[in-house]
Amino acid sequence: MMSMTYHANKAETILNYFKTCTNPTIEIYVEGIGWLILMRDNIEIVSDNWFSSTKFIASEIEISEETPAIISCKNVYKKNATYNENANNSKYNLHFDVLNIFTDQIVAYF
Repeated sequence: MMSMTYHANKAETILNYFKTCTNPTIEIYVEGIGWLILMRDNIEIVSDNWFSSTKFIASEIEISEETPAIISCKNVYKKNATYNENANNSKYNLHFDVLNIFTDQIVAYF
């Protein structure tokens, strides 16, 4: 069994990566859910038709104070499997308003 210190360190590592990464999005693989997208900033994608645009609200990550082995994520997205370049088809879909993840469920992130 892994110690709480290990989980707290893993949570802190993921939080620091989210804060310092220069990519506009971060992808994390959560066991049982799959690949999820976290937006570092608010993003607006404007199509050729200037009347339509898609807005994505920035994600937030916090480490639970009660249980450091849990990361709470707000505004969690998934890639749209049917995405194509078209104003009526969003690149990402909001999948969770808030998602609490045990750090041992996070298999990979980049």
